Amino acid sequence: MKIIDRYMVRGFLTPFTWCLFIFTVMAVIIDIFSFIEDVVKYKIPAEAMAAFYVYYSPTIILQVTPMAVLLSTMFLLSNLNKNNEITAMKSSGISLWRIISPIIILGLIISISSFIVSDRIIPISSKVASMIRQEELEKAKRKNNPQKVIENVAVYGAGNKILFARLYDTEKKLLTDVVIHDHDRSENLISKTTAQRGVWTGNSWKFFKVITWKIDNSGKILSEPVFYDEKVVPLKERPRDFAYKEWHSEYMSYAELKNYIKNFRGTSTKLVRGLMVDLYQKISFSVISLIIILIGAPFALITTRGGVMIGMGMSIAIGLLYYASMAISIAFGKAGILPPLTAAWLGDIVFAIIGIYLVNKRT
Repeated sequence: MKIIDRYMVRGFLTPFTWCLFIFTVMAVIIDIFSFIEDVVKYKIPAEAMAAFYVYYSPTIILQVTPMAVLLSTMFLLSNLNKNNEITAMKSSGISLWRIISPIIILGLIISISSFIVSDRIIPISSKVASMIRQEELEKAKRKNNPQKVIENVAVYGAGNKILFARLYDTEKKLLTDVVIHDHDRSENLISKTTAQRGVWTGNSWKFFKVITWKIDNSGKILSEPVFYDEKVVPLKERPRDFAYKEWHSEYMSYAELKNYIKNFRGTSTKLVRGLMVDLYQKISFSVISLIIILIGAPFALITTRGGVMIGMGMSIAIGLLYYASMAISIAFGKAGILPPLTAAWLGDIVFAIIGIYLVNKRT
């Protein structure tokens, strides 16, 4: 590694580490204050809150990383520009792309690390954090404000089962339009059961208008479907599991979510479409740190009076616009207005092009 590369890497990593730490602490404090009234009202134990934020911290860190990258890029390049070090490098025949290449490589490393964290760590930590939130932080509040009807409930059940219901009435303990997928230990689908509705009898689930298919490893139906007017299906899940333990995409790795979508094809188009957007977003969100460097770098090099503050303000504004555009395209994807792949990657592609154009213009 050349001296200039070591200089750029060291100049980036120090503010990045501090920004990451400060933003994470700020996010935790803001989140605590958002439900401080409930903490006092329901006497939520301090140890429960501490445990929740320990497991929730990887998610927070992942969310604040792009903004930490942006501010670190701005801090480094604006200081170099203010001290005429960028001018000196250019005078030596070093192009702007070569100057910022160590930061771009760091952005790529951070993006890859972000994907690894979201794929390997967050699925585990999010499940534990969600369990603590449901069992400790929101237990008393939920008793006072129960949700009556839940749409598109999807639960990973015991015994390698995936359970889906279009509607769940928490008061009547009634499932509507039910699909149950049974898998073997290798996650191969071995049977599929559908039911018009299912009701909790007090110790088991009784389903009505039931159809069951046996399926081989290639996905082909082995025999004619079996029909039942009513049937008790041995599920270990209780009503509270459908009400409070719904499975979310952040609880799964990329491979698990991909397999999950495959198993749910043919059930709810809306559910599958939303999960497809989440699947593509797992990768597209990870590259934000790389793209945001391209956006921030040109604005850090503004040389007019007050250029540092103007550049920082403009880059933060564009960064927020980047986040907003991604949120809108994701919403459009889940609403069916945009294809899932386009919805997940549209913001990244548009702002990557903008960033490359701005860097070339500065060059």
